[in-house]
Amino acid sequence: MMNVTVISQILWTSIATSSYFVLFAVAFALILKVNKVFNFAQAGMMSCGFYAAYVAVRVLELPGPFGFAAAVAGGAAMAFLLERFGFSVLRHRRASPMFVFIFTIIASQFIAYFMMMIFGTWPTTIFASMFWPVTLVGEVAVSAWDVPAIGATVAVLVGLWAFLRYTRYGQFMIAVADNADLAELYGIRKDRVLMVAMLAAGVIVGIGMFLYGTRAQVQPSAATELMLFAVAATVLGGIGNIWGAALAAVVLGVVQNSSILFIPSAWQGFLLYAFLFFAIVLFPSGFHLPERSKKLKRTVAAPVVATDGKGD
Repeated sequence: MMNVTVISQILWTSIATSSYFVLFAVAFALILKVNKVFNFAQAGMMSCGFYAAYVAVRVLELPGPFGFAAAVAGGAAMAFLLERFGFSVLRHRRASPMFVFIFTIIASQFIAYFMMMIFGTWPTTIFASMFWPVTLVGEVAVSAWDVPAIGATVAVLVGLWAFLRYTRYGQFMIAVADNADLAELYGIRKDRVLMVAMLAAGVIVGIGMFLYGTRAQVQPSAATELMLFAVAATVLGGIGNIWGAALAAVVLGVVQNSSILFIPSAWQGFLLYAFLFFAIVLFPSGFHLPERSKKLKRTVAAPVVATDGKGD
């Protein structure tokens, strides 16, 4: 029966579970904005993050914080390998965008099958139990997982915003995203900046997979479906709009979880592909906020031009 309590519970749970969706979408949108790549190999980064945490906690029996660190390290390590021995090589060989896109798909599937050979196909979790203590806030059940997950996501978003706005490499990433060739004329090392962007994405998806793996079961092929959700959010949020992708991920998460009020839960997976289909067909450029004034753009770009020309 639909009432205020049921709706409030579904809304809260949807927002909490959207935390990892937001991180996956932000990582995908960041690489698309800076590196200009539809990085479907992000699924491989996600798998490495999860299984690194799994080995740390379930195999080596280390405490949860070590699993969190392992997830971050696993995602970042795979991001480094993909950039150093994949994307960087293809750029220097002037590979076509289509060839790079095909590479990302092959890389993601290769990593998935590699993980299957090592860990098998049986679903597993980072912790032995997925049950978290629950506290009633009014009539809404809030689990011990919800608030830390939302807090971690907000911390990552604030940290990324501060990094892009106030740090040297953050400004370099904005410059490369706007015009990579012009940025190199000012002495910015494009390859190094693209590596930093990939590492940042690896860290973000590592955190996202730790959150996901402490709440749901994961198998090697699960990362691909999670990444497709990120693709849909990125398209709807506007190509190259990191914060739009984050907002779209929350909206999609709420819609998908709320759909249980109207359709059987077995159809929720179908909604993901419906979102992706309509996002691509109806909104190929996504939703766009009004462009900032040229004066504001010059204000943002000015620190980039004024930085040390060595770009180190």
